[in-house]
Amino acid sequence: MFVLTNAWHALGRHRAYSILTVILALIMSFGTITSAAVLTKQTAAHGTEYQAQKPTAVIRPGAKLQSQMKGDDAKATTEHYLTFTDYSPIAVAAQSKSLSFTYSFAETVPVRQSDSLKAIAGTADESADNTGGELLLRSFYDAKALKNNDLGEITLVKGKKLKYTDTKFTGALISKALADKNKLTVGSTFTVANPTDASKKYTYTVQGIYKYANPATAKSYTLAKQNPDNVIYTAYATAYTNGLDPEKSPKGTWAMPDLDITFLLSSPADYQTFAKLAKKSMPKGYELSSPSLDAYNAKLAPLDSTASWMRIAQIVLLAVGGVLLVIITIMRTWIVRRDEIGMGLVTGVTKPRLAWQFIVETLMLTVVPIALGLLIGGFAAQPIGKALCGFATPMSTAIVSSAIRNSLGGIAILAVVALFGPVVFRTANLFKPAGPATEAKA
Repeated sequence: MFVLTNAWHALGRHRAYSILTVILALIMSFGTITSAAVLTKQTAAHGTEYQAQKPTAVIRPGAKLQSQMKGDDAKATTEHYLTFTDYSPIAVAAQSKSLSFTYSFAETVPVRQSDSLKAIAGTADESADNTGGELLLRSFYDAKALKNNDLGEITLVKGKKLKYTDTKFTGALISKALADKNKLTVGSTFTVANPTDASKKYTYTVQGIYKYANPATAKSYTLAKQNPDNVIYTAYATAYTNGLDPEKSPKGTWAMPDLDITFLLSSPADYQTFAKLAKKSMPKGYELSSPSLDAYNAKLAPLDSTASWMRIAQIVLLAVGGVLLVIITIMRTWIVRRDEIGMGLVTGVTKPRLAWQFIVETLMLTVVPIALGLLIGGFAAQPIGKALCGFATPMSTAIVSSAIRNSLGGIAILAVVALFGPVVFRTANLFKPAGPATEAKA
């Protein structure tokens, strides 16, 4: 009890050193555990979480081929469109290697506007005879195909989702911008015409009204059909019923649908194998990519950036903070307390007892602040990670246990440094005769 009381009073007498120690211990424990959460998340994101991805794979025209495909030149464009026959060798090659995959697809054709549905105009529109129409009709095989829509993710503002297996289904989704322009609501009907034969009409019911989840910044489009808001989304069963089949439509005309198949693979490793196989059978000018992996890696960019500077900050915090704590402890227990140590020894207090008191003081100044810093950091790590890099960085038992072990190690080092204050004190200094200057003064 005597040691504890003396230790408490000593902290008050050396308040500046005590406050600095508490602040440093709190900052270091908070900073290390929050940065550890971000760094652990980055490791998992590039490791186990990356390997758990189910990649998509698409085969689409490369930049050079795209430059040759013109929105007002059906022959130069549709002759490059792929059909199921073109995709078949790729699928067969993947199956020969026992790759596990499924697939989904979408088809896109231009369609002509009508009195009941006028497109949002482009800046330099041409005749529908040249462009195939002012609108695009995109049909999806299933919900997975809609999810992989290369024009962007859509969310319903009003209405219901598409029905993919009902051949009698005539519902379609139109953009809010298009609905507002034509004063259409859910349940309204509208008509569009075939791209090459204006006498062929297709009537749809507005099943839902959508908007893009991540709309592009304001942009002008040369042709109306290039505007994503002029895209009508429907089910493949509906389009097939209308005769828009890529295997039956002649190339060189806008009636030829643009078939886009998305392969769904089991792992990134399978995607790499699939990519090697696909490149051997892909038509010239086409490239293979994984939109899902590209999106995942793009999402990792802010996490990687945050982890990069946090890793440096953690090292600096531990190195500088650790050195400062050691220096403060030496100052507090070795230098400014020399007279106090000497007085204690003169009055009969032993060095072991003084050493124990200094250890208790160190524990008082570090255990509670470190515990508080770890506690606050543990609860704050997830929202801090979310705010800094868009990823929740949850705490784990491994992070907490590692932080506790490291903290206990740091406390032990400071305690050892503190106990050496009385230990290294030279008892001979107590009986050292006064120097000439002291005698003269006396």
